Amino acid sequence: MAIMTKNNFESQKQGETKISVSFPDEIKLELVQANELRHYELFQWLVAILLPIAIGFWTAYFTTAKTNALVWSAGVFTVVAVLFVGMAVYHRRKVFHGSVAKSISLKDLK
Repeated sequence: MAIMTKNNFESQKQGETKISVSFPDEIKLELVQANELRHYELFQWLVAILLPIAIGFWTAYFTTAKTNALVWSAGVFTVVAVLFVGMAVYHRRKVFHGSVAKSISLKDLK
């Protein structure tokens, strides 16, 4: 057991703080295609807008007088919304399954 003298105590007190940081041997990054991500978000946004409109037309059709205009409007908005759902699922699949995996050793990173 070391004896603390006044000089040892002052030098230890005035010394710099030491910080130790540990890094892993390898860092792995997964990159996604930004264009596919943009298309996925766009189609998802369009579905969020068109589906409530389609539901509104179907609600109007079933609660009021059944006219051809309501059926056609509800049908068109439903078909377009379903089409956009399909496109959003397709682009989502490309985003999450088409990523490019890159890895580099920290020794090589300078």
